[in-house]
Amino acid sequence: MPVNEQQLREDMCEIARMMAAKGFICGPAGNISARLGDDRYLLTPTMFFKQKLKPEQLIIINGQGEKVGPETDATREMKPTSEVPMHLGIYKTRPDIGGVVHAHPVNCVALTAAGKPFRPQVLTEGMLFLGAIGVAEYATPTTQELGDRVAETVVDHDCVVLPYHGVIVGGSDMWDALAKLEVLDQVAEICGKVNAMGGEVPLDRKHVAGMLELRKKYGMNRDSDCDLLE
Repeated sequence: MPVNEQQLREDMCEIARMMAAKGFICGPAGNISARLGDDRYLLTPTMFFKQKLKPEQLIIINGQGEKVGPETDATREMKPTSEVPMHLGIYKTRPDIGGVVHAHPVNCVALTAAGKPFRPQVLTEGMLFLGAIGVAEYATPTTQELGDRVAETVVDHDCVVLPYHGVIVGGSDMWDALAKLEVLDQVAEICGKVNAMGGEVPLDRKHVAGMLELRKKYGMNRDSDCDLLE
């Protein structure tokens, strides 16, 4: 087994434990993936408590969602996450993405259920690290329809909100994706508190523009950043 694959396996298990500890996932929910290269992807298995995962229990699939590589006692009965369409949709749309995390953070889901927008403008780090937040049209979880809608939205967004469901976030690797997920949850929590306090007092447009310039300086900018100026 290549050293980098083993490291990815260990990192994926650690990230799963961190996501559970932070309350981003519970029970057997949520999933994580990483690009291995050569049309191969490492994924968490379906219907398994992610915080109990071991490196040898992770599954490799190809671009068609089929299990590939030698099976072991640890993976023979395992099936890849049921959200494969979302993960593959992101990888095929965004060659720059190397890791994806999907979770159901309470703050994020609550905002969608209340019909409230995600406003990265409430937090400087939200504007810097996230840019504009994409919102996919609702579709039933696990379906190809949802995968297609995520693929359409992720074209120009790293973070995609799934109404009444959760979020899916892509990054240069799994750690980058997790970092964005943490900031996204913080943004959602602040938005919720601001709404409860009577509403946001918007930051001056020139200051938002300043944050977007800083984002551009660090090479994080995307075309959708201009949405934050509206």
